[in-house]
Amino acid sequence: MKYATEAFVLLIFGTLAAGVAVFAFGWPSLKTSEGELRCEGAGAVIVKVAGEDYAVNTLAGWRFPPVELIWNKDTFPETNIDRLIVRGLTLCDWNIAAKKK
Repeated sequence: MKYATEAFVLLIFGTLAAGVAVFAFGWPSLKTSEGELRCEGAGAVIVKVAGEDYAVNTLAGWRFPPVELIWNKDTFPETNIDRLIVRGLTLCDWNIAAKKK
């Protein structure tokens, strides 16, 4: 019973300490970035973030700066640019790209 009381007191103090920390330093914010993903031409994947276009894959690289300038492992550790490339390629209209050849 003595250990249960001590555990309960530690739980209360921990909760109070966490509440004080959140109040003093603010709630931790999630760093996320939102953008508009699109495909142009024969597979150029572009993302628009804050009004600026960035190349997601090599086909878009000659027209736009790379997305890694704003979205990389340092700024967003959970970055998975391959996922953006795959999703962007599903937005391409391959019928129009094939007819232009």
